Amino acid sequence: MTRPETHPAWLLPSGFEDVLPARTEALEHCRRALIDLYTQWGYRQVIPPLVEHLESLLTGSAADLDLQTWKLLDQDSGRLVGLRSDMTPQMARIDAQTSSAKEVRRLAYAGTVLRARPDLLGGSRAPFQMGGELFGVDGPEGDLEVLSLMVESLIHCAVPNLLLDIGHVGISQALADAAGLEGALRADLLQHVERKAWPDVRAWLREHHCGTELSADFDALSRLQGEFDVLEQARQRLGHHPAVCTALDDLRFVWGALRLRYPDLAIQCDLSEIHGHRYHTGLLFSLFGPQRGEALASGGRYDDIGAAFGRRRAATGFSLDLKPLLREFPEAESARQIWAPAGTDDLLWQSMQEHRRAGYAVLQDLLCQE
Repeated sequence: MTRPETHPAWLLPSGFEDVLPARTEALEHCRRALIDLYTQWGYRQVIPPLVEHLESLLTGSAADLDLQTWKLLDQDSGRLVGLRSDMTPQMARIDAQTSSAKEVRRLAYAGTVLRARPDLLGGSRAPFQMGGELFGVDGPEGDLEVLSLMVESLIHCAVPNLLLDIGHVGISQALADAAGLEGALRADLLQHVERKAWPDVRAWLREHHCGTELSADFDALSRLQGEFDVLEQARQRLGHHPAVCTALDDLRFVWGALRLRYPDLAIQCDLSEIHGHRYHTGLLFSLFGPQRGEALASGGRYDDIGAAFGRRRAATGFSLDLKPLLREFPEAESARQIWAPAGTDDLLWQSMQEHRRAGYAVLQDLLCQE
């Protein structure tokens, strides 16, 4: 009887896959290398649970994760729980529970997260997420450290021709604040900016009588993309907003230091980029590989998230999905294999064990094959 080519029980849900031995070895090798790297920088690994009460996973600024979170009923407590779709809220909870108010805390993590929906490209719904989070540093020095560690992570994974894209949500937020907007109106305007729907932004500003000066500011913002000189252009056009100047100072500090540390790193900015503005509070950054498609790593500042856990702390961090990086990472060197004959002889057993301790993979012929 021949084995069938397919079987209904083999099918997996869309966006999920088995990670077979060769790729698993590569993933574990890469994971171990990155955890060792983070340890060298003082980032200590924690392992949060896969499941938490829903309010913990979606509290405060983490509410953006709602549509990506699998929701279940805990049959023990009767409460709703969620399967984590991002580990960052868990890091904020751990920091709030276990650190002192003025302590600088560095945490690292590695593990599978589960997404209820695939991304726009139909990618994995079970990324293997790794990252680092820095708590207790509210200046650009913290952003620089996290950004540097993110760059080091992809260099460590042998990804060539890196491109860093940076921005700052504080610039668009400062313009919205200048209009005196709050609540739903402010969120509505920023949603148009996030979509980069500039005709809609102009129409919205006219409809709400925000004035020609503010309209000119948003028009200028829509064109502020490019290299380092864009920061000076932004200061000339938007420097009458103090909060914009503060954001530009942070960007200049980080950009200048990164150019010295990584002279081969391409850097560009889009000052109108506010993806995740309900979550982030400062710098945003994404790192791209040579294909310039989806970001391979991303992060930013998110100072407000800890407030939901009773302790608002300065926080900045980054994360990456390890699976796409395996295409670039050097193959792990497999243990050399030795075949041993069948049998239960004690001398044979001792020899097999000695070779295993010496680093060989010893496979015994259990089927007594010739």
